Amino acid sequence: MILKDAEGKYQIILEEEKAAVQHGSEETHYTVIESSGAVENKGYCVLNNIYVNDGMESPFEARFLNRQSNLSTVDGFKAIRVMKASSSPYYVILTLWEDEEAFHGWQESKQYGETHRKRGTQSGLDREVVDREQSFNVRFQLEDI
Repeated sequence: MILKDAEGKYQIILEEEKAAVQHGSEETHYTVIESSGAVENKGYCVLNNIYVNDGMESPFEARFLNRQSNLSTVDGFKAIRVMKASSSPYYVILTLWEDEEAFHGWQESKQYGETHRKRGTQSGLDREVVDREQSFNVRFQLEDI
């Protein structure tokens, strides 16, 4: 499956176990470590680029992959892919939504609050495992072809 943003800046090639994200002339390759939901080039896409500190990949994956996910209970959620970069410290959490409003609804929901309740606390991943200063997200409307 190929996802393209409406402005032509991003192209994401998703296969069952691997992926590539192209942005301009740059291309980054990933291993897909979690997959849920059907992917189509329609709707709203969010790429959360999470910087995982050196040597903390195993704790990140164990914690993230064993989390209680509330996404499937949120209106407008379509799919998630958790991807580990092959040559950088970034993991990308790709989520697909029916539209931008559905994504913002998730951010304002009780489920979001529950999922992210440990953020910024002693038991949160964003202390030793994740560098929030170097993490970022990219959001865009898909081309809808």
